[in-house]
Amino acid sequence: MENSFHENRSVGLLLTFIGGMMDSYTYIRYEAFASAQTGNIVLAIIQAYEQQWNMVGKKLLSTLFFFFGILLTKFMIDYFKKKQLHFWRLFLLYFEALVFFLISLPFLQPHPAIITIMIAFTAAIQWIAFDKINGLAYTNLFTTGNLKGVATNLYDYLTTKDAGAKTRFFHFLFVVVAFVLGVIVSVFFYRWIAAKTVLLIAGLFLYLALSETFFVWRFQREIHLFR
Repeated sequence: MENSFHENRSVGLLLTFIGGMMDSYTYIRYEAFASAQTGNIVLAIIQAYEQQWNMVGKKLLSTLFFFFGILLTKFMIDYFKKKQLHFWRLFLLYFEALVFFLISLPFLQPHPAIITIMIAFTAAIQWIAFDKINGLAYTNLFTTGNLKGVATNLYDYLTTKDAGAKTRFFHFLFVVVAFVLGVIVSVFFYRWIAAKTVLLIAGLFLYLALSETFFVWRFQREIHLFR
């Protein structure tokens, strides 16, 4: 377990649930996607044609900072691997909780472009840093690739009865369901408490960070006890 707490199924599914919440919340409130940069680029082109330049700028900045987030996370993965620091991803969970708490504060509300940049940057870090569940790749921010995994592995299992294909089918199915539930919950709460929905996202990140910190602490403690 020493460097794979982030591959736990509970972690991956909760991050995917949060990913669905992030994408739907950002689109409902700011008319931009947190992570679906294909959608942002398509919308930016359409809005450029309609000369809605403020909307175009917001989406392009979101895509740019998503790109920067990917580069930064790749650097962190290499850096901490060389330093043999295994639990650095815990700090990312606290960072995400902090970002979404800051987004809820009144002083940022008049600046939607800054908020969408913050969310896109944070989402990119999450996507790259948490990319496997029990060694199986998945995406916790959008679900097209996961849907492909559901369909292809279902076909492979039905035609070959391969046990591995069955395992992968349920792996991707659970991820898709988690994402869809996150979207549904986000839409429901936004209709109920509007912008305060972002505090629910922050709370889920904080819960995940604290629970995994305890999990890692307990694991390390058991190692020292049995030495």
